[in-house]
Amino acid sequence: MIQPLDLCCHGRVQLAYHPVGPLASYVEKIWYCDGYQGVHRKERVLPNGRFQLVISLAEGPLRAPAGPGELGEIASSLVLGIRAHFSVIDTATLKSAMGVIFWPGGARAFFDEPADTFYDVNVPLDLIWGSTASELRDRLREAGAAAEKFRVLETALLERMNERFELHVAVLYGLAEFGRAPHVRSVLAVAREAGLSRRRFAQLFREQVGLTPKLYCRLRRFQDVSRQIALGAPVNWADLALAGGYCDQAHLANEFRHFSGISPSAYLASDRS
Repeated sequence: MIQPLDLCCHGRVQLAYHPVGPLASYVEKIWYCDGYQGVHRKERVLPNGRFQLVISLAEGPLRAPAGPGELGEIASSLVLGIRAHFSVIDTATLKSAMGVIFWPGGARAFFDEPADTFYDVNVPLDLIWGSTASELRDRLREAGAAAEKFRVLETALLERMNERFELHVAVLYGLAEFGRAPHVRSVLAVAREAGLSRRRFAQLFREQVGLTPKLYCRLRRFQDVSRQIALGAPVNWADLALAGGYCDQAHLANEFRHFSGISPSAYLASDRS
């Protein structure tokens, strides 16, 4: 079902599609944005813990999200690995684009390389999929209505999906446990429950999800806190820190600054559109 897009995209057409069937276990959503009318500017993007694919449908290429104070590589289609720090995007390149947001570990089925190969980097899609990347972009640009574009991209993903790269059962267990309580479960305890040593569990998790279990849990805690702050309600920082699994308010502030580049109070006061 095609729904209004809940991502940041200031345009006339903003839609998201949640796949069903075989893709549903791998892909969280496919999005489409067209008619961007925002003023040319750079914007800070907080890490969302997701592996993503972005395809420009406009004449010009995309400029990849990059580290603080910089703008990354330019390409028509990009694979964006999981990031653990904030990045900067050039909104002028988002005039018309489509993208895929994978569930944690979901991207592994579509790329031959281990997921941690893409950690904190952006890679032009044609370097991975070859001529298939430009052919897909051409088909998406030629497709008419948004529903047709979604069908084209969904079909391409189904054709690329390699079920040989199913996640290890221990990784699936870890994702489920960390998803329920990232600030409670220890990596060692989860590894033991999954029947693996901590070292082997961490290796599998990093290769299949894209980052270490410890960093994944830290990032999940940061996301939980940032969502609470984004609600705009008055914040009791001490209570928020304890509820989020931090030792104290200072610990929360340090972690938040590590991932976002700004303090929690500065984020609360900022324009978070």
